[in-house]
Amino acid sequence: MSKAYDTQFHKLVKRLINSQRPQVLKKLLETLNPVEIANILLQLKLKHQLVALEMLDRETASEVLTNLRDSSTILESLVEQMSPEQLSGFVGEMQEDDAADFVSMMEEEQADALLETLPEKNRETLTNLLQFDEETAGGLMTPYVVSIHKDQNVVQAIHEIQRYVKKQGQFQMFYTAYVVDEYQHLIGTVSVTELLMADKRMLIQNLMNPEVVAVDQDLDQEEVLLLAKQYDLVVVPVIDKHLRLIGRITIDDLVDVMEEEHHEDIGHFAGTGDEEVTETSVFRTSRDRLPWLLIGLIGGFISALVMSTYENSLIELPEVTFFIPLVAALAGSIGIQSSSIVVRGLATGAIQTSDLFVRLTKELRVGFLNGFICAVLLVGMTWYLSGDLNMAVTNGGALLIVVCFAALVGSTIPIFMKRMNFDPALATGPFITTANDIVGIAIYLGITFNLNLLPAGMLPL
Repeated sequence: MSKAYDTQFHKLVKRLINSQRPQVLKKLLETLNPVEIANILLQLKLKHQLVALEMLDRETASEVLTNLRDSSTILESLVEQMSPEQLSGFVGEMQEDDAADFVSMMEEEQADALLETLPEKNRETLTNLLQFDEETAGGLMTPYVVSIHKDQNVVQAIHEIQRYVKKQGQFQMFYTAYVVDEYQHLIGTVSVTELLMADKRMLIQNLMNPEVVAVDQDLDQEEVLLLAKQYDLVVVPVIDKHLRLIGRITIDDLVDVMEEEHHEDIGHFAGTGDEEVTETSVFRTSRDRLPWLLIGLIGGFISALVMSTYENSLIELPEVTFFIPLVAALAGSIGIQSSSIVVRGLATGAIQTSDLFVRLTKELRVGFLNGFICAVLLVGMTWYLSGDLNMAVTNGGALLIVVCFAALVGSTIPIFMKRMNFDPALATGPFITTANDIVGIAIYLGITFNLNLLPAGMLPL
């Protein structure tokens, strides 16, 4: 569905709801797939969204809700208006990992009421998944995982897989069977293709690949994504503390994590926090953005305090104030460049926290080279405006020092934050810019005034 087509349907759905023509609306929605319906719901008000959902069969509605999970505020608003019985029907149609994500976003009281309405088997599965933090491997995994025993032959293994799939009641695509021992320890893998092509009497332990990559149930989702990228995995097996196979993370969940981490880093970089694109509440949007603006406000006030200590000097050399915005902007830009590269390197694994000295050395050299070029240009600009060569040289020298400091801060702060288990992306955007503004202006004013206001004859030029 094109964007224009999507917009037309959104208007049509709204018109059919307002004109109370449910049968026509139902037939219209039946022609659309769950992704298209979810995109339409994003553009409707809550009361219209609820009416549209009522027109869908249970399976389609559950898929629509699953596709809305990236717009948590909208999904939360919808869930608040539904009864436990309605929610139970939707959850029963979802895959286990999606159902766990769905339940975890509810208020505790509502989640408990929902779990009480589920069959015992479903309730036990969901309860087991909900014990994990949603941003860990355990929170991402689905417990649907095909395993075979090492002592089985190929025929027995295929029969084992067939029994397991029939027992699940719904088929979920898989490409790899995981090999376990008598204690359910994960010891290898066998691709479905190898299993079908192998001699029927061959033992699985002679067919399997013993080099298996698995993740611990408590591993952070960002680390899981990095591991999958390094080993080109489309499915990642999950093991517990005793090395027993307990689930798998599929490619769709890995893509969701990739998108989530990307949006999170962009939000930190831009100072919008966890704000969603589809957020409609002015107060929630303000809540997400205000803390970063307050950081900038406080930083600006501190910069003003720094400048106020040089009040008399500013009166004597007003030309210095011409270049304060330039110095602040350049320091902020250099800091963001350095921090962005380091944050990206930490996210992809190209940079380790032990690489502090190597990264610092490189960024200082780059900062010095760029700072030197900018400083030379600033010398010419200052000389042109003031006609004072001494001031021009000190301005250029001060800028070079400020730029090197900004490169130092930008390259080291993300690594320190990573070492302290904080998100290094927090070190970009407003944080780096504000810190460099304050310290950069202090360095610039301190150097320029202390050198330019020395008694006559003490400067070399």
